[in-house]
Amino acid sequence: MVTVSIHESHASLRWSAGIARKADEYCRARRALLFLFLLLFGTPSLHARPLQATIVLGTVTLPDGNPAVHVRVKISGQTGLNFDTVTDSSGRYQFQVPAGRYRLAASNPQDASQFTDPIEADTSRTAGNRVLVNLYLREPSTKTNNPRPGVISLAEASQQIPKEAKKAFDEGVRRKNDKQIEKAVESLTRAIDSYPGYFQALAERGQLYIMRNQIAEASEDFSRAFKLNDEWGPALRGLGYCYLEQQKFGEAIRYLERAIEVDPSIANAHLFLGIATLAIDRRDEAKKALLEALKLDAKAAVTAHIYLADLHAREERYKDAANELRIYLDARPDAPNAARLKAKEAEMRAKAKKQ
Repeated sequence: MVTVSIHESHASLRWSAGIARKADEYCRARRALLFLFLLLFGTPSLHARPLQATIVLGTVTLPDGNPAVHVRVKISGQTGLNFDTVTDSSGRYQFQVPAGRYRLAASNPQDASQFTDPIEADTSRTAGNRVLVNLYLREPSTKTNNPRPGVISLAEASQQIPKEAKKAFDEGVRRKNDKQIEKAVESLTRAIDSYPGYFQALAERGQLYIMRNQIAEASEDFSRAFKLNDEWGPALRGLGYCYLEQQKFGEAIRYLERAIEVDPSIANAHLFLGIATLAIDRRDEAKKALLEALKLDAKAAVTAHIYLADLHAREERYKDAANELRIYLDARPDAPNAARLKAKEAEMRAKAKKQ
């Protein structure tokens, strides 16, 4: 029989307790690590699918039209992802990235003055796992006077517009600027027939239909353009205006608000939004939109003064209403509705005196 002394027994107990404490500390440490893992990466799922990779590829072109060889292309994502690569001897590049929203740009180490307009690509909204994005280097002299940097959408960058369609489009825009409305419509129609996905041409033709007061035809063109590119500002503004003309104010507001999100610098979008919101008596929103339109372009949005006068009259601020009408009449003395508005101004001033 083996005998154990009291001293040996106590030592054994102390050793066992130490082992237990170590085991407990180890378990707590593992739980802490597990908690940290879950906090950072979320709860793992037995059915979780791996992130699908998307290949973003394309070519970079020099201002003279030749391939941009050995220039640097960068892609950056909202999650902090940043990659760069160098084009090959044919000006081609390629990235493999998780699905998400990215911005691409190219720079030429041989000529630091050349630049590209940044291009936004939302690869999670594309079919398949390959996205074509072509980049075009430009010279500083080709910059526009717009101080806001332009961003080209993926829908624009992915277009493969035939030369004959582009030529017809440019001709249509030129004739539109020259007020040759019928010829402009013909040219834009040729561009659309040649390239049905030409949402820019559809929006341009829609504007011409508005000038001809063909609201149904304009609405159809803007709808087609919107389906091709739901972030195309002219299509959103055009749809908003058409719904406003049809007195479908809720729809008008929806498209105009989205148009302002896409590009808040267009005065007419704020003007039309102000008119639509005033029509359903949302006065604070209407006032804000109308004032913003005047702030952006007081000349183009001068009609806002008429609607501000209406808003003031509803709230019995007749002097303010009369003053708004006077600002409009001073800016547009030969307006077709000038006589009626002068009479309205006199009426507002008479009511103001009675107050």
